Amino acid sequence: MSQGGLHSLATIIKRLEAATSRLEDLTVTQASNTAPKRDDGSADKGSTNSFSAPPAPPPPPPPPPAPTMAKIPRSVEVFDENIIDGKLKAFVNLTKSFASPVVIEQVGYVESAFKNLRSAILTASSCTKADAKAISVLLEPLSKDVMAVLQVPEKNRKERVWFNHLQVIAEGTPSLGWIEIEPKPGPHVAQMKESAEFYGNKVIKEFKDKDAKHVEWVRAWISLLEEQRKYVMEFHTTGLVWNPKGVSLSQYSGGSTSASAPPPPPPPPATASAPSSSTGIGAVFDELNRGGEVTKGLRKVDKSEMTHKNPDLRVSNVVPASEKASPKRPVKPSKPASLSGKKPSKFALEGNKWFIEYQENESGLIVENAEINQTVNLFACKNTTVLVKGKVNAVTLVNCTKTSVLVESVISTISVTNSPSFALQITGAAPTIQLDSTDSGQIYVSKESLGVEITTAKCSSINVSLPVEGEEDGVFVERAVPEMLRTTIKDGKLVTTIVEHSG
Repeated sequence: MSQGGLHSLATIIKRLEAATSRLEDLTVTQASNTAPKRDDGSADKGSTNSFSAPPAPPPPPPPPPAPTMAKIPRSVEVFDENIIDGKLKAFVNLTKSFASPVVIEQVGYVESAFKNLRSAILTASSCTKADAKAISVLLEPLSKDVMAVLQVPEKNRKERVWFNHLQVIAEGTPSLGWIEIEPKPGPHVAQMKESAEFYGNKVIKEFKDKDAKHVEWVRAWISLLEEQRKYVMEFHTTGLVWNPKGVSLSQYSGGSTSASAPPPPPPPPATASAPSSSTGIGAVFDELNRGGEVTKGLRKVDKSEMTHKNPDLRVSNVVPASEKASPKRPVKPSKPASLSGKKPSKFALEGNKWFIEYQENESGLIVENAEINQTVNLFACKNTTVLVKGKVNAVTLVNCTKTSVLVESVISTISVTNSPSFALQITGAAPTIQLDSTDSGQIYVSKESLGVEITTAKCSSINVSLPVEGEEDGVFVERAVPEMLRTTIKDGKLVTTIVEHSG
């Protein structure tokens, strides 16, 4: 072989070696790119595991931001400053310093009522005006407190020393009802304050020479009511002020609830339940966990099998099996929900007749500007007080319970039918009062109405309070309407006279 041919063969071999080396490098590079990556820390430790470690759990979400409290409106700040932390706090502390437990209990209801009134004012400052039903729900705690205050004197009529004190509070507490009155709530507060002053003057007259604390206590209560009147005239002149740019009452209630209550904790992880034991104490608990079905297989015991009704069975200790199981009694059908609800209340003037129906626990119903040709009709009211301003033709009460009516003057008749525990006060004149099928009633007449004629039929426990001549207004003497009659026959006729008892 020539020298040129050897040179060409060496050159080819070198080129083949270079190509082979190049191919090897490419193969190694591709293998390193497709191999699974390992954590650097694992490689340093010489770990032979080719899989990566599981990822760390994500951090828990941050807690929701705490709800920011809106700025308290000026009307609530003044209420807190002048009434809650001012007059009310001083009055409560004074009461606790010397009064009897029953008065302290009543004043505790008053304190709660003012705080619920404050809560209602705060809610109204953040909400648009709601309908009557929603407002009634909002004011329900306040109404309960007011009713509790009014019930204390009724339950403690035998309390001689402190009864006038209880009446002072009971007469002034309905002033908190201004929150439902439009367009002039201020005069309502003033009127209730004057009612409280009537009994307050009695307390002052009795204790002014005995104990000055009683006088101070009465004046502190009247001062609290006067402070409330000033507050109402300044911030709620025409009625409770709502926020026209606020949220609805339902949204406000729901939002406050969700903001105040933290979210519930997550449920615990499910665990494999242990197999229940079929014997021993485990079986007993398994049966108890069945709930109402545990007694499903029991039968009703007949009267003949009851040992306490059959003494012979106690001797033998054997209860004979009943021949025939007692038949099941028919289930009394429940009243439909549509019929069990309360009927809607009504307070309206239709034509020349005022209709006040199905009112319950209302202490401030006022018939304003009544005219001489109008009649006022109350039907099925309960625990309600109605004030009739002006002279009307007639007033009727039918099927009312614990209802009080204060009327100025009546032209014809005041009629009370089937209305137990009523109270009627006449400040002007009235010619006739008719009572029918009514038990327990109180009638207060004025000096102008001493000529009234009272007729009764099927009535009992009717008392008439007459003004005492020569005394100041508001001093009454109580007289009972006779109930026992004597009937004799004279000349073929029945002659009935009143039975009088001589002591």
